Amino acid sequence: MERWKRVGEGRLDFAPSQSGVGEPYGFPAAQALGAIRLVERNGQIQSGAAAVFRMMELSGNRAGSAAWAIYKNFRFFRVLADWGYAQVAARRATLSRLSCKISTPREQ
Repeated sequence: MERWKRVGEGRLDFAPSQSGVGEPYGFPAAQALGAIRLVERNGQIQSGAAAVFRMMELSGNRAGSAAWAIYKNFRFFRVLADWGYAQVAARRATLSRLSCKISTPREQ
């Protein structure tokens, strides 16, 4: 979530699901969501890959705007992106540890 906070600074608000802020939208604080959720000001809810692309667009990212447009308009891309998101989400802990090992400089 820290990475998203930097990307969306000043444009998006973030809260962990355990905080309870999602309960009015049907996301119980005690239940793991399994995927990122985006609740827009108009009440529309995006989940998974859709939430990622929409947040990129809302953050002012040009590539994110293009990705969101492609996601909305091309079923093949949407299916592929949703599948890819599910694969990463299912392996989140392992990939996070791997990412930390890669990004942390080794001691000399």
